[in-house]
Amino acid sequence: MSERWHMQTVDLSPAMDTNMSGARAALLRSFGQLVLSRRYGDFGVNCVIRSARVARSTFYYHFSGKDDLLLENLRPFVETLTSMTEDAKVSPELERWVTHIWEHRGTARRLLSGRTGEKIETMLTNGFREKLLTSPLQSGADAQILAEQMAGATLGLLRGWVGHRFSVSQQALAQALWHGVTALAHHDGAG
Repeated sequence: MSERWHMQTVDLSPAMDTNMSGARAALLRSFGQLVLSRRYGDFGVNCVIRSARVARSTFYYHFSGKDDLLLENLRPFVETLTSMTEDAKVSPELERWVTHIWEHRGTARRLLSGRTGEKIETMLTNGFREKLLTSPLQSGADAQILAEQMAGATLGLLRGWVGHRFSVSQQALAQALWHGVTALAHHDGAG
């Protein structure tokens, strides 16, 4: 498939724009292949470097470490989640991401927990806050609270789903994610 949301074999890497170097693209592509074929903790920067066939200095020119590479790879996913604040209905991109997560639920379960999960949650919170701050209805403090709430609720649903704490269809989960975020985004805050 050539859709943006797949990591080269299943490309979760950011859309390759004309400014992206070949080495950066190779690193993202290699990382995508490795993260889907091995446990995240079972490979390191050296493995990514060998797979991408780039120099160590090239890796560190583009990324500070493996988690930085992961977060860059997840940027389109985070953008899809944060755009729910503006979407009138569940987007096809969200549905594709939910399908992808289910197909790779073992990897998703590990990535969404622990220190890596905390980094993903921080990235998602920051993305929601940026979206909310563009809304005339939100102040800075309110936007931070809502962003934390949206990110926590979104990742809580994803963690519960891939952790088999509840069972719903992919379409039902995408709908629940969208409904939760839009309900928070459009709540007027009046008690």
